Order: sequence, then structure tokens, then C-alpha cells
Amino acid sequence: MAGSLTAATVREAAIRRAAKRRDLAIRVGSIVSLLLVWEICGMLTPRIFLSPFHETVAAFWRLCGDGTLLRVTWSSLSVLLAGLAISVVLGVPLGLIMGRYVRLNWALSPYINGLYATPTVAFLPVLSLWLGLYVAPKIAIVVLLAIFPVIKNTYAGVTTVGHELLEPASSMQASEFQIARHVLAPAIVPFVMAGLRLSVGRGIVGLVVGEFFTAQTGLGGLLLRYASNFRTAEMFVPIFVLVVLGYGLTALVIALQEHIAPWKETERDLSQ
Repeated sequence: MAGSLTAATVREAAIRRAAKRRDLAIRVGSIVSLLLVWEICGMLTPRIFLSPFHETVAAFWRLCGDGTLLRVTWSSLSVLLAGLAISVVLGVPLGLIMGRYVRLNWALSPYINGLYATPTVAFLPVLSLWLGLYVAPKIAIVVLLAIFPVIKNTYAGVTTVGHELLEPASSMQASEFQIARHVLAPAIVPFVMAGLRLSVGRGIVGLVVGEFFTAQTGLGGLLLRYASNFRTAEMFVPIFVLVVLGYGLTALVIALQEHIAPWKETERDLSQ
């Protein structure tokens, strides 16, 4: 019996490794195909519309060599991380108390839903008037875009916690803080992480918009500068860095979830 279970476990592990290798091969093949099409189209298109991939690679190393790319990437990354951190610090408690107190949810949900649906670019003139043209309005626009997925997902996580978990804690006269820490927090971690993954993409959008319409610094300012001069080889460099930032931060959030809430990964594996 033990031998058959061991053989089944080994066979299942081999199937998973093969599936991972297959998925990796598909992803690599997709990227190589895209870059090949980019190179061919760039060779056949005037340079003011599209440069070949090899020229963008050369521009990337050139901007790295003189320090321009590292400087603007750090400028954008610091704004993005600050905005995401503020979104989590404010969004998680707000979603938590909205999920716990019905009347507070009734009072706040119209504002949350209205601001979530409002084009955030509309707030830029007001934010620039109140906060200036430099770092503060960029962080604010990132927060305005990134905070709502965190609030909504945290609220959804709290509302999914059943009475069979809450009633024993209440019967033992646990305080609201103890309930939030020991009962709600473990249950809402996957929801918060899902909201944070959405916030990364929305935060990058807010970052670029802020850098376009306030002081033109960071990756957005570099992109706008080269686009205005029709230097498409250099223009694609900040776009590429933004794509890598988005993918890398999303992968980091997923890895963080696996570390903080490993039981959810176990549940996913058992359900497959």
C-alpha cells in the first residue's frame, strides 16, 4: 500500500514538472515569436513609426550606460511603491471595518463605488493645485487608482468569513482587535493579495499618467520625451521597463502570498 502511494506521488510530481516545462516553453516561444515579428516589422517600417528590436536593445544599453535609465527607474519605482504601500495601509483597515459594520458600509460604499468608477485623470488638476507638480501628486494619483481593489477585496474577504468562525470567538469575549487578528486576518490574506495584484497594474497606470501630466520625470517623462522627438528605439525602452516592473511586482505578490498563506496553495493543489 505504501509503495503504491509513493509511486503515485512520484508520478504526480513528474506530471507537474512536465506541465511546468511545457508552460515555460510556451511562454518563451510566445516571447521569441513576438520579438521576431517586431524585428521584421521594424525593418520594413520607417523609423519614426517603429524601430527594429535590435535598435531598441542598443538604446537600452546606451541608456543604462549613462545612468539615465537607472535614475528614472528608481524615481518611478519609489513613487509606485510609496503609493502601493499607502493603499495597503489605508485600504485593508477600511475594507475590514466596512465588512464588520453594516452601517459604516452603507455610509461609505457610495463614495467608494463612485470614486472607483470615476476617471482618475479628472482629479489631476485638483491634485496639482493642492499638492504641486512633483512627487506628492504622483503618489496621490497612484493611491487613488490602487486603493480601491484593496478595499473591495478586503471587504469581500471579511464578508465570506462564516459565523461558525466568528461565534466561538465572540462567545469567549474576544475583543474586536483579537477577532480581526486571529480570525479575520488569516481568512482575508488571499483576498488582500488578489486586490494587491490588481492594484499593481492600476498603480502603474496612475504612475505613468501622473508623470505625463505633472513634472515630466521618471519613466513616463522619458517615454514622453522620446515620443515627442519620434525616437522610437529609445521610446520603447521605458515601455519595456514598465512591463518588467508590472510582471515582477505581480510575481512578487504571488510569492509573498505563497509564503504568508501557504494553506491556500495546498487547497488549490488538492482541488486540481
